Amino acid sequence: MLPVMTIAARLTRHAPWALALLLIPLALSILWHELGPIARAAPPAQDRAVAITARPLDGIGTRIGPFRLAGALALASDDPGFGGLSGLAAAGDGRLVAVTDAGQWLGLVLRLADGRLTGVAAARMAGFAAGAEKSDLDAEAIVITPGGRTLISLEQRHRILVLAGLAPPFRTEGTMFRTGAISWPGNGGGEALALLPDGHSLWIAEEARPAPGVAAALLTAPDGTTRQIGVPVPPGFLPTDATLLDARRLLVLHRRFDGVSVGAAITLIDLGPVLAGGETASMQLLARWGSGGPWPIDNMEGLTLVRSGGQTSLFLVSDDNFSLGQRTLLLQLAMDPLPSP
Repeated sequence: MLPVMTIAARLTRHAPWALALLLIPLALSILWHELGPIARAAPPAQDRAVAITARPLDGIGTRIGPFRLAGALALASDDPGFGGLSGLAAAGDGRLVAVTDAGQWLGLVLRLADGRLTGVAAARMAGFAAGAEKSDLDAEAIVITPGGRTLISLEQRHRILVLAGLAPPFRTEGTMFRTGAISWPGNGGGEALALLPDGHSLWIAEEARPAPGVAAALLTAPDGTTRQIGVPVPPGFLPTDATLLDARRLLVLHRRFDGVSVGAAITLIDLGPVLAGGETASMQLLARWGSGGPWPIDNMEGLTLVRSGGQTSLFLVSDDNFSLGQRTLLLQLAMDPLPSP
């Protein structure tokens, strides 16, 4: 058999039009694998009410760093779409929204007693995107914008989905791609997403490392200019979500879940150095815990901040990977004021 390049060379000389016919199947094959075939895409899951049970857990009142465990629940549901929670955001009025790594959106209302988490109510789920494969649906972070949009970070084919509205039915407005994310690992890409008050956005990769101990991140200015920066991470941990603390500081959740040990950490990230033109943000470790510690632990992946009634709380959720051996945890951490930068 003649090599493909030899065939291509002969076609170029004797029948230029035939070369195009030879390349069309190759181009279609690339599009099939890289963009996902529309013909096989499954429709988004229907919007529905979901019954969730909430079992209280031990450790209430214990402290680590500037945080006190104010509430801890193990959530469960018979709905087959429940689980895999990988990103979390506050939607106001005591509501949280989350996304799953199977392409679904979850909304619920927090039940609080004297400011302490005791349960959840009014839960709903719905699909936010069509797709038949994990690469179509693998959501890792969710952000609600001041303009009434929902941003969802997806990995595998790294992109940010822009949806009109804060709850289903969503209308897709577009998809944002960043060339800087092309080299990110398929299952270790855009894991955390944050939107700053001045319009900058920060997209943090889970496993891409420009230097030891530093996660790759893309900082995009309001005019669309994007550059790579570094976000420090604690040794042995991977970043999984981020939430805004003030105009230039973020709280970042990290996890260690390697089949041998399970751990979580929260860091304070100051973007001041990179907003001033530097390459790497600064980090302060605020809390770290693991198995046998005072707080419940699983595969911690979602984080958001809520200010209400003079109290600042962090809410954390875990991804159970749809596994019977794991749990979906919802934790509330009451947070002491942190010194100003």
